Amino acid sequence: MNQVIAITVLFVMIAVKGWAQPAVTAQAYAEVIEALTAEETNQLNFGRFSPETGGGRIVLSPEGVRTAQGSVILAGGFSQPGSFTITGAPGATFTIQLPQGSAWLLHQSGNKTLEVLEWTSNPPAGSGTGVLTGGQEIVTVGATLLVGSPEDIPAGIYTGTFTLTFAYN
Repeated sequence: MNQVIAITVLFVMIAVKGWAQPAVTAQAYAEVIEALTAEETNQLNFGRFSPETGGGRIVLSPEGVRTAQGSVILAGGFSQPGSFTITGAPGATFTIQLPQGSAWLLHQSGNKTLEVLEWTSNPPAGSGTGVLTGGQEIVTVGATLLVGSPEDIPAGIYTGTFTLTFAYN
């Protein structure tokens, strides 16, 4: 009889232990969104100008407002902020990272440069400042061009590149 009681107690202990730790089947979820892409739609263009006697600066806002400081005289012609079309998941937010330092525009003869700095953008740079309304957003970029004296910068065309980084938050 003691064996029957011992077997019964052991059976009850195994049943209670198994019942106290139920197994649950759970679900997991993931959503893959399209990759974030960026395309330059308009080049940053400071337009035509003359340094006159001492040079100065040209400030071009992301909204396209161009102003001169110092002895710089703005001439007619075309100027515009850089423009970029950002495409990705509708409603997603993204980060804009502007260049950390200067970019250099090289004279067509390759012997003189102009410095571009003080980058600005619309929407502003930073984390989560851009929203892909309908899956797309236009980002415009402005900057400041340092203009030397006529002896430092000969007339002609100056070109260069700069890097922007766009990323999902």
